[in-house]
Amino acid sequence: MGSENFEWHWYSRLGMAWSVYGQSVQGASMNLLGFGIGGRYEEGDYSEPSFVAHVVKGATPNDFFVKSEMTFAIWPTHGSFMQPSSNGGDTIEVEFNQAYIEAGNFLVPGLSVWGGARFFREQYAPIGDYFYLDDLSGQGGGIKYENLNLAIIGHTCCKPRYDGAVQTAAPGYVFAADPANPDTGTAEVRRNRTIFAGNYKFEFGGEAKHHVKVHGEFHHLPAAKQGPDLEERAPGDIGGVIGAKLHLGLGQGNWSDTAVRFGTGIANGAMGGGKTYATWGAPNDEGTYAGSFAVEAVEHVGFRIGDVAALEGLATFHYAKAAYEAEGAAVPTSVENAMDFSVQANAAIFAHKNFHPVVEASFQGLKAGEGELATAVKVSVVPTLVPTGELSTGARPHFKLIYTAAFYNDVAKNAQLSGYLQRTGSGSNVGHYIGARTDWYF
Repeated sequence: MGSENFEWHWYSRLGMAWSVYGQSVQGASMNLLGFGIGGRYEEGDYSEPSFVAHVVKGATPNDFFVKSEMTFAIWPTHGSFMQPSSNGGDTIEVEFNQAYIEAGNFLVPGLSVWGGARFFREQYAPIGDYFYLDDLSGQGGGIKYENLNLAIIGHTCCKPRYDGAVQTAAPGYVFAADPANPDTGTAEVRRNRTIFAGNYKFEFGGEAKHHVKVHGEFHHLPAAKQGPDLEERAPGDIGGVIGAKLHLGLGQGNWSDTAVRFGTGIANGAMGGGKTYATWGAPNDEGTYAGSFAVEAVEHVGFRIGDVAALEGLATFHYAKAAYEAEGAAVPTSVENAMDFSVQANAAIFAHKNFHPVVEASFQGLKAGEGELATAVKVSVVPTLVPTGELSTGARPHFKLIYTAAFYNDVAKNAQLSGYLQRTGSGSNVGHYIGARTDWYF
């Protein structure tokens, strides 16, 4: 929406939820893996308004342009979204997701440059609310020329990590002697991780619009030095990522996306769909993540059965190995490796132009170190009203009633490996979620 030189976009989801145990389960995921992987119908309230100003707008896409975009992320810290009446005085969080400016077609036709904070991502699986392969959204700058995309992005690391009663430093964050208070403890020393990222898309297949996308990253974390003699408090470290995606256009609204990503060192983030900069595990005895790695594999498919139904499937696999090898290098609660997976299928049935009931099922697994495999099976039934009458899973707004049942094995139940289990503490292998939600975007 907007005028010729101004646009307003808005994504939002707001609703209510109940459990049979009486506790508030608004926003408490039933997934083992976190986020929406395995099904996103229990997601909490969230709103994302975006404003685009066309400072200079050309008559055609090949003309010189300058645009600026601001995107806000708004969510409740607890309970409902509305303030203050329905949330007991608890606050909502408001942050920038994007705040950048971009200019293009002023040096070379097809070339654009940007700077600020921006979404740097493309591959998306809606049923899992999951960006994969190249999600590096952050603050920095970049250039784009046709199918080549390059960026330098910075991330400030990190809050301290607590393993039981032991306080340790996450990558990029160390505790050093406080020169101002040498007798009272330690001071925080934060470091900036710099990420050099690039990807290129090779298109082929003519009207089928197949493509192969290759993606790479290099992460650098400088050594932390402090004091008059610049004593090194923590060593520098590096990491690298290489990945690729194959997109096949199968005709008649059918498609397949297959992606694999491999990350090493401090770029070993992957577990549960984590970003590559979310370094996993404990360091080695030298304090670095040399020797660690992680693998991400994703299969995302979609099929259309005329005006009858739309089918979508998502399969994910993540494996990570920590860096440490020497005995005693890691704290006792750390594990050397971990694995998770999910298989998910979603069917939207176009029973009527304004009524699109959805049925979804998933199977999820999570294993840490030598522990046993935790599993969950989820089934959702979601009657959905679609006022626009558009026969598409992307039609909005949606007015939904939601029922989800989750079946946990004893490992998942006893360790309370989902937000829902932690919230209810029911001690049951079966969970029930009943909700209603409206979501929209334009």
